[in-house]
Amino acid sequence: MVLYLTQDEVKSLVDINDSITALEREFANWSESSTDNMPRRRLDLPRGTLNVMAAALPGSDIFGYRAYAPPIGYNLLNLLSFADKKLIALIECGWLSTTRTGAASGVATKYLASEDATTLAVIGTGRTAADQMRAVVCVRPIEKVSVYSKTPENRVAFAEKMAAELGIEVIAADSAQACVAGAEVVTVTTNSAEPILFGDWLAPGTHVNAVGANQANRREIDDTVVLGADIVITDQLIQAQLEARALIELVAAGRLEWDQVGELGAVVEGNWPGRTSADQITLFHSLGLAFEDVAFGKLILEKARAAGIGKEI
Repeated sequence: MVLYLTQDEVKSLVDINDSITALEREFANWSESSTDNMPRRRLDLPRGTLNVMAAALPGSDIFGYRAYAPPIGYNLLNLLSFADKKLIALIECGWLSTTRTGAASGVATKYLASEDATTLAVIGTGRTAADQMRAVVCVRPIEKVSVYSKTPENRVAFAEKMAAELGIEVIAADSAQACVAGAEVVTVTTNSAEPILFGDWLAPGTHVNAVGANQANRREIDDTVVLGADIVITDQLIQAQLEARALIELVAAGRLEWDQVGELGAVVEGNWPGRTSADQITLFHSLGLAFEDVAFGKLILEKARAAGIGKEI
């Protein structure tokens, strides 16, 4: 039998804190030889794209793949067991994917941002923005957040909603630069094709989560953000070489080497340096991995079985 979990059931079982815990736990085993992640592959359709990505966590007896096709609303995580040699769960993935994307930024912020950071800037107020904010608030004592999007009504409404939810000050900024001014943690989560965050805006000590540009035709950050950072990490180098345009273009121009870019799992394991001084600027270029989906899915499955939630099919 296979356990099927709907999005509403998933939301009833876990939250952003659980996702951060799950990702950090599995990233601590990132360098194990049997752990693997297959970067996203995209198949062009007449309208839209079919995306497929896979990962194996043998130490946790789990492997699986996520397939999603936005044009038809298909988004499922398939989990399989090494021991049982069979499919064990199908999990609807819309909420799961945005939450684990936020959680990855939460893990990166935990390891790279100043421990006493109290200010956060968020550029972009779309579907991933709320979880990005929630994740950073989970791992740092954030007291004030500034948000910006191009549409004034959207940024004001988003600021009001998140202030009510989180119980902290959230204000709408009039420009991206004003949003970032004075922020110790900056998250940019948009679908922009050209840079909207510039390195000249960043103060010493800032940590940046660049989240929205997970395709080679997108770019949210300029060269100065990357080259001005003392520490640059991503989820996985192989996937970054396919999707991280901000890094790809600098490497092609001979201004950056791939061996200067670390992986989030290596930081969690202690095999890549994290922040060592207050003035360092740090950058996490997030792409979103199947590894993260499977890690979070494993925890969701554990909680579903314990609670007796889901439908056996």
